[in-house]
Amino acid sequence: MMSVKTWQPAAQRSLSITLLEQLLVRLPQDLTDINNQVELVSIKDDSWLMKSGGEVWKEAEVLTDSDIRRLIVFFTLAEKQLSGWEAGRLSPVIDLVRILKQRGSFQPELRKWIKANTDNRYLPNGAVL
Repeated sequence: MMSVKTWQPAAQRSLSITLLEQLLVRLPQDLTDINNQVELVSIKDDSWLMKSGGEVWKEAEVLTDSDIRRLIVFFTLAEKQLSGWEAGRLSPVIDLVRILKQRGSFQPELRKWIKANTDNRYLPNGAVL
């Protein structure tokens, strides 16, 4: 007898300020080599965030500049160091940078750091057109 399995779509996930705050708490203190961090186990299921670009990142507008910078560093390094975290033009870094720019808080040093630590040609500003 042969059984037929049915496909079940992944649970719909949505970005919320609570989820971002929880992610910030779970991030390792030293983000320079996240690929080898033990704490990474607690964030491995969050790779879906990398491709949730656009308006959903408005949730992050309530975060402090410091928290947004920390997320920018994390997502920049995660995309380069972690398998399955590639985002291209959908990278949350683009939306987080946009928030800092709207606040007048985006510093040239952060732009230089992002460029030096990514292979993603869209960072930090997104697609040209």
